[in-house]
Amino acid sequence: MYIYLRKLFAMLATVFLVSMITFITFEIIPGDPVLARLGVDADEAQIRALSEELGLDEPLSKRFFGWITGLFTGDLGQSIRYSRPVSELIFDRLPVTLSLALISMVLIVIIGVPLGILSARYGDRLPGISISIVSQIGMAVPSFWTGIILMYIFGLTLRWVSPGGYTPWSVDPVEAFKSLLLPAVAIALPSIATVIRYTRNTVMEQMKNDYVRLAFSKGLKMNAVLFRHVLKNALIPVITVLGMITANILGGSIVIEQVFTLPGVGRLLINAISVRDLPLVQGMVLYISLVIVVTNFLIDIVYTLIDPRIKLR
Repeated sequence: MYIYLRKLFAMLATVFLVSMITFITFEIIPGDPVLARLGVDADEAQIRALSEELGLDEPLSKRFFGWITGLFTGDLGQSIRYSRPVSELIFDRLPVTLSLALISMVLIVIIGVPLGILSARYGDRLPGISISIVSQIGMAVPSFWTGIILMYIFGLTLRWVSPGGYTPWSVDPVEAFKSLLLPAVAIALPSIATVIRYTRNTVMEQMKNDYVRLAFSKGLKMNAVLFRHVLKNALIPVITVLGMITANILGGSIVIEQVFTLPGVGRLLINAISVRDLPLVQGMVLYISLVIVVTNFLIDIVYTLIDPRIKLR
């Protein structure tokens, strides 16, 4: 319990430091959010009035302290561009990114892990070499290029799915799934290749250990050795990779959301940065930081469930 409390404190400290650094950085870099909203033709009176309305005329320390205090009540401030609460904007876009992440992770796990095990099982024989070559190609091809090709083939040519845009689940669940399928596949393909490589390498490394030879000497078949003994020990590096992929997708697949015009958090972040919307950027950084540290925390818990020796150490 003490270990988990210590990790929880480290999580909160990390999020606080990241938020502080982001807040200060956006004060240093050139650009004025007031002019970004009013335009360069605004007069001094308009600039002063909007600065007072947004609280930008107050000292940096006071504004940062006010923002930190607002976190405890769920108040992340007001967006300069959208004139709406930051928390409301993030929660409006979150279902799109969560749905995209869920579909992508299902594809990654059900395809990447079995193919990685299959590649390790056959090793240097033709099936294993073929899977390795395909995974290398998958890792080399960028997701945005894959997304464009998928959109052209299945969206514009065959017209099986929507080539862009998003249909909410509450309107039509079938159309919502179809609008997310291509971007999910575009995200999943490079990650599937990565998972295949990690799974193959870790399984093959475990196959060299003494306990595997002992299992074979007892008369166990290859499948029994792989799934009863080897896979459990090989899962930890794979789970680490899956956790990193999950955090990346939940943080917003910025390029894919732009390619498929999905109203997710990644696209929201790009819009906020382009107009120097400091409150919205700050809220987005807080969200991404939370996603990363919470994912890492959950991975640590999964480690102890898979291998109790980690908790003992």
